[in-house]
Amino acid sequence: MANISFLLNHFPSGGVERVVMNIVPALTYEKGHRFFIFVCKLNEEKLDGVDLPVTFIKLPYRTTDKRNKEIIAEAIKKHNIDLFISPIISPKYIYALKEENLCKVCYVLHGVPFYELKEIENSFHVKGHLKDGLGEFLKKHLLTIPKFKLGYYHRKVEKRYKQRYEQLDAFGVLNDNYKGMIAQNIGVSENDPKFFTLQNPILPVSNELSVAERKKRIIFVGRLSYTDKRVDRLLKIWEKVCMAFKEWDLMIIGDGPEEKNLKQYVQKNNLPRVQFVNFTSKPEQYYMESEILCLTSDFEGCPMVLLEAQQHGCATMAFDCSFGVRDILSPNWENGVFVPNGDIDAYAKALSKLMQDEDLRRGIQKNGIENVKRFSIENSVEQYDVMIRKLCPKH
Repeated sequence: MANISFLLNHFPSGGVERVVMNIVPALTYEKGHRFFIFVCKLNEEKLDGVDLPVTFIKLPYRTTDKRNKEIIAEAIKKHNIDLFISPIISPKYIYALKEENLCKVCYVLHGVPFYELKEIENSFHVKGHLKDGLGEFLKKHLLTIPKFKLGYYHRKVEKRYKQRYEQLDAFGVLNDNYKGMIAQNIGVSENDPKFFTLQNPILPVSNELSVAERKKRIIFVGRLSYTDKRVDRLLKIWEKVCMAFKEWDLMIIGDGPEEKNLKQYVQKNNLPRVQFVNFTSKPEQYYMESEILCLTSDFEGCPMVLLEAQQHGCATMAFDCSFGVRDILSPNWENGVFVPNGDIDAYAKALSKLMQDEDLRRGIQKNGIENVKRFSIENSVEQYDVMIRKLCPKH
């Protein structure tokens, strides 16, 4: 039995947190490990009724703030923590935990490799406008964009990945293809034992609504953020199809920094039958009641919403934005639909076909339920347990 901790910013809030919520009980009850979660913002109300055998340790500062280091170090000593796992974020102080031999330290990339570069590029559209001030405008056009085009940020991000690889004990990724992407860019072998494939787990479900109870509804579930989720693209797609399918509606489930802009776009363009619903840690009912889930992200690691939607019999669509999407959806409309990344017209055309062809939807929904079994919680538990036992052999 090992004592393991995760470092998270908000809990619960998104896909990474759902992975933790899925994997921790199984690793606790089946493998005997104990878990602790260092968290900056904890919403206990959203955890009502959730079986999560963990000890929460609240951090007084932002997750990346170096002042957290001493607090975390003391907790590691107090609770005899063997392994510290940092998903997505890698604040500089985690390297000190390793250097001081307080415990083993693992970084787990829950996104597509080098997603940071796409976030920077997409941020050009939401930051540095004249309305933000002349200084910010000039900074973007005279400094940030030229540096991006000259490869400054590419070199900086690659250096950061190499540092994680060299200075930490393990580097987790979502699928084998991502090992190759990282290895090629930092000049190491993808077969290096520091790399671990840690598949996103999906929990089994025991109930489904019948087909007759599904509503002609398209849903989005996730964080409302421009730099990655690009829900603005979904609204533009809806704008192209909504008048031809007046019995259908669109529901956007989630919250985030782009929420105000999205609502303003709906109002400004008089988009009909669009409903916004606050974030929920239990979106299963929406999957079961809806016909189609649309994901319009610019990049994804291994999107949990696609797996969850398929599991509950909801047809799925996405842009072809990563190996993670391709690993879930087949290219021949068998268990889902994906179209060239960013091609809004192609997405609208494919969505229209899916909306009007009930037999096609039923086939995709049925095959999706079978497809998601490849991502069982049992597979993920074994992958995590192998890593834990290799890093903490005394347990």
